[in-house]
Parts: sequence; C-alpha cells; structure tokens
Amino acid sequence: MAQDTTVNFAAEAEAQIEALKQAHEADSGDAQTKLDRGILSLGGGVAFLFAISTLVSIYEIVMRYFFNAPTIWAHETVIALVAVCYLFGGVQCLASDKHIRIGLIYFDSQGGTRRLLDLVNALLTLCFAVAIAYAAYSMVEKSWWTPQGDLRLERSGSAWNPVTPALVKMALFLAAVVLTLQSLGHIWVAIKGTGYRQSSQEPPSKAAMIGIALVFAILLAVCAVLFTQGRSLGIEISSWMLVGSIMVMILTGIPLAFVTGLIAILFTLAWFGPMGVPLVSSRIYSFVNEYVLVAIPMFVLMASLLDRSGMARDLYDAMRIVAGRLRGGVAIQTLVAAVFLAAISGIIGGEIVLLGLIALPQMLRLGYNRALAIGTVCAGGSLGTMIPPSIVLIVYGLTSGVSIGDLFLATVLPGLMLASFYILYIYVRCTISPDMAPAPSAEEQDIPMAEKLAKLKGVVLPFGVAVLVLGSIYGGIASVTEAAAMGVMGVFLSAAIRREVTWALIRDSLQQTLETCGMIIWIGVGAAALVGVYNLMGGNRFIESAILASDASPAVVVLIMMAILLVLGLFMDWIGIALLTMPIFVPIIIKLGMDPVWFGILFAMNMQVSYLSPPFGPAAFYLKSVAPKDMSLAEIFRALLPFIAIQIVALAIVFMVPDVALWLPNWLD
Repeated sequence: MAQDTTVNFAAEAEAQIEALKQAHEADSGDAQTKLDRGILSLGGGVAFLFAISTLVSIYEIVMRYFFNAPTIWAHETVIALVAVCYLFGGVQCLASDKHIRIGLIYFDSQGGTRRLLDLVNALLTLCFAVAIAYAAYSMVEKSWWTPQGDLRLERSGSAWNPVTPALVKMALFLAAVVLTLQSLGHIWVAIKGTGYRQSSQEPPSKAAMIGIALVFAILLAVCAVLFTQGRSLGIEISSWMLVGSIMVMILTGIPLAFVTGLIAILFTLAWFGPMGVPLVSSRIYSFVNEYVLVAIPMFVLMASLLDRSGMARDLYDAMRIVAGRLRGGVAIQTLVAAVFLAAISGIIGGEIVLLGLIALPQMLRLGYNRALAIGTVCAGGSLGTMIPPSIVLIVYGLTSGVSIGDLFLATVLPGLMLASFYILYIYVRCTISPDMAPAPSAEEQDIPMAEKLAKLKGVVLPFGVAVLVLGSIYGGIASVTEAAAMGVMGVFLSAAIRREVTWALIRDSLQQTLETCGMIIWIGVGAAALVGVYNLMGGNRFIESAILASDASPAVVVLIMMAILLVLGLFMDWIGIALLTMPIFVPIIIKLGMDPVWFGILFAMNMQVSYLSPPFGPAAFYLKSVAPKDMSLAEIFRALLPFIAIQIVALAIVFMVPDVALWLPNWLD
C-alpha cells in the first residue's frame, strides 16, 4: 500500500512538472521572436559544454591523484568552457523569460499594461546591451589585433598559454550583440502586440502610464544631474542617487541583472566618460573567469540529476522511518529530507519546487494545517543557504577571500541548529494544538522491517554522494570545484546503478543547469560591474570611513550591516547583495578585529531570512509555481512569518555566541 502511494505521488509530481512546462510555453511562446526560438534550440547543444567541463575536471583529478601527472591545460579549459556557457545562459534566459525580476507589479499586469511594461523593459535592456557590446568590442579589438591591424590572439600567459582570453572576450561581445538583437525584437513585439493573446489591443491603464512616466522622469532627472555635474557631485550624493536609481528601476520589472549593469554604465559615463566604459566589460570578463565559480554549475547539475532521476523522491520517502511515530511526522520528515538534499546539492529553488510537488500535496491530503505545511516546505527548502555545500557561501568566499572550506565547517552547527529549531517548533506546535496535524496512522507507526530496509536503500547512494563531496573538501583532498565535479559523477553513476540514466535525463538536466546558471551568473555580472565602478568612484572608502568614523562599537557596526542586508534582502537577490556589499563590509570586519568566517555565517543566515521575506521572498514564488491554484502569495507569506521569527532567533544566537559557528573549524585546525 505504501509503495503504491509513493508511486502515485511520483506520478503526480511528474504530471505537474509537465503541466507547468506546457503552461509556461503557452504563456511565453507567442511572445518569443524567431531569434529567441533559435537561441532556445541552440541552448541544448551549448549546455553540453557543462558535461565536457565536468569530464575534463574528472580527468584532471584522476591524473593528479592516481598517476601523479597533473595537467597544465585542464583548469583553463574548464574556465573557458563554463564562461561561454555563462554568457550564453544570459541570452537563453532572456529568450525564455527566466531572468529574475521583482515581479509584484509586472506579473499582476496584463493586456496593454503588460505590453507597456515589456516595452519599457526592452528599451532599458537595449541600452544595457548596446553599451556592453561597445565595451566588449574595445576588448576584442585589443585582444584580437595588434595596433598595426595584424591578427594576433591574446594568450593567457600560463605554461599552456592558450588563446582562451581572446575567445572568451569574443564570446562576451557576441552575447551582447545577440542581447541587442533580442531587445529590438522584443520592442517590436511589444509595439505590435503580437505576443499578447489576451486583450492585446487594450490600452494600458492610466495608473500604469502615470507610473512609467514618473519612473522615466526620475531616471531622466538623475541622468541630467549626473551628466552635468559628474564628479563634482561627490561620492555621498552619488551613492544616494545610485541606490535610489536601482530601487526605482526594479519597479518596472526589468531583470535585476540588467538593472545593476545599466546603472553601472550610467555612472561610468558620468564619472569617467566614454573611455571608462571598457572598465565595465573588463569587470564582467574577470567575473566569468573565476575558477571558484565553476563549482556553481556542477552543484546545479547535481541537483538537477538528483531530481530527475528519482533519487530525491526516494530519499524523501525513506525519511518516514525517522519521523513516522511523531505527531507532525510528515512535516518533520520533510525537514529531515530537506537537510539531506541541501547537503547533496546546495541548491535552493529546486528543493522548494521538489518538496512543493511531493510533500505539500501529501500534507494537505492528510489534513495538516495549510500554514504549517507551507512554512515547512519553504523553510526546509531554503536550508541550502546554510547546509554545505552552500552556493551562497561559495560566492561569499570568492568575494571576501575567505577559505570556503572553513566556511563550510563553520556553517555545519548553525545550519543543523536552525533545522532543529524548525523541527522543534513543528513538534511543539502540533503537540499543543493537535488540530495542526493528524495523529500518526497505524501504517506510519508500524512499518514492516522489510519495507524499512527497502526504503533505506534509497538513502545509501545519495548519502554516499554527500560523503564524497563534503569528505573530499573537509579532508583537503580536493578543492570545492573538484569536489563538485566528483559529486556530479557520483550522482550520474548512482543513477546508472539504479538504471535511470536516459538521453532525456542528461539533456534536460544540462538544459536546466544552463538556465539556472544564466539567472545566477548574470545577476553577478551586473553586480560585479556596479561594484567595480563604485569602488573606482571611491565608494568603498567612503562607506568604510563613514562606518569607522562613527565611533560605534564593533557589535553595533555588525548590527548596522545586518540591518542593511535584511533591508536589501527585501528587494534583491542574494548574489547581487553579496557582490555589492561584501567587498565593502568584509574589509571593515577585518579592521575591527572580527572573524570574516563568522561574518560569512551571519551573511548566509541573513540570506535565509531574505528567502522567506516579502515582497521579493523567492521561496514564496518558487512554491507558488507548484502550489494549488487557491493558494495565494499573501497566504504563503503569512504562513512564513513564524519561520522568519525562528531564523531571526537563530541569527541572534550566532551573533551573540560566535563559537556556535567557529567552534568546529577551530577544533579541526
């Protein structure tokens, strides 16, 4: 009986995933241009570069550790392949409308109002794309030709000395050109209304027209002041104008990646003139060539393979053995499974969608309180920011220069503490208020030993992958990037052992990896460009001097930083926050004599809060995409309030008792 229930849930989940795909295609397909459809067709082939880079990484690991013959070409090859994927991923996300945006206004609009917003977004994206194309061409010109006009491709200068720098710079230029053409196509579609099947000829609402006019008036006023006053404005006024411009632009629904990138270009032009624009493209080039970032697509690919192979569903089902006898056992089972999933992949959105498809319907069917079920799924699925291998901590380590291995060690206890707080809250709440969850059924309490052993088989392979990834990092055997590559191979071999490897599994997993990385990395691209320009303007020195000159105690300074992060988390994605703030905050933390590893855990816990907090709250939007139709965003956000309170309590504990984070890395030193 239990086996049939598991099969039914798996079938329902797969059916819902397919229905979501079809619904998205129906909503966005008509609005796509021929160029967009061509890009999406090409994306499947480009995504296989991720597979090649994984195989190259595995080859390097084998040659180094088993034959003591490290390669001189593997690292640079992997970086170049992944960089090309990153750049194409941004183009593909624009074609499939997968870029992250603040959509509270945008997604609630329709007809003529949606057309007007799309027209505005396309115009702003066009400005960004043209500027990047110009900046990238200046790099291409220098990296492909000598001053005399002779062809000479720029090389890396390493022992292998390949021409990959010239090729990646050309890829950036081509991506910017394609973005320009896409934007022009989207402008045409918005003007003609051919991509809007419902109320396509309906004029935009007066409120929308007034709002857009106000946004453009503010932006034009900012530009007028910037370009007439320039550096004479001073860094303080310019800082306020920069923050205000970002907040105004995101209201239009333009993707966050293009908001920060466009602001970076505007301030570059105002402060440094047209000759300064190549500074933006050089920052983008440096960002996509970071070797540590290669771990991100590897972990995303791991998560996608886990989801599509069925191992994640089997892992969830096996957790019944842990929580079957407890009141609220299915909710507790969901959280325990979420910890295991986070330890395998470190990806957040995929976990929430997976648990929303499998756990949420089961809890609602059994009679769990709706708010408790919603909060359990979103809070559990968001544990990926804390449980290693956390991509949030990988990016923090990259931007702050802190050891990622130390960060992974430091987050173990706080992550498990937070998960334990969730479990304790659910158990106490269900015990005090029995109507919150049904009593465990006889079937859940008395699982036959044979069935227990059968279910535990579903844990062995995923648990082995987690040990492989984290053990190799903590043991100093491999870097985070190499461990991620081994994790991909481990999940793939596990799926092969389970006889679940198919061409569709590989193709769809790689495609999902391309789009997910396109979303993540292009937010980073825009933020990296903005941070680079702001630092050249003297922004980092301005903020540092303002904070250090305040004579506030180190604890108060950290509290101010936490408050800034919490506010930014209401409106921005975590990677943008990390790249915008950490290059400024971490040097201050070090000057104050505080541990940057501890601060990194506080940052990750802040991002936990931001994942659940309205109005941006990505967890709510991920769940809404797979939740029942009668479950509104307002209901989801209300259900998350107790879990946000728990997160803040855990954050306060780590803030007041740093040893909660630092004990494990100090003990292992």
